[in-house]
Amino acid sequence: METSLHVVMRHLGVLDLMLVEPRGRKRVDHLNPVPIQQIHQRQVAHHERNWAAALVGLKLTVESVGQEDEDVG
Repeated sequence: METSLHVVMRHLGVLDLMLVEPRGRKRVDHLNPVPIQQIHQRQVAHHERNWAAALVGLKLTVESVGQEDEDVG
């Protein structure tokens, strides 16, 4: 199924993902990153914090095991 540019642009406009810059008789369309960033912050950012905390915990565990090996050896 082929989709026309007009249909895609209309959907992007409805989703508030387009910024229109008038230039005389023409217009220049730009992607609006703000709604995408807001979705990212709501849906993904808290998972990143959890991963960061888990990686710090892993780092501390590995380092403590390494220290124990040095103390024994």
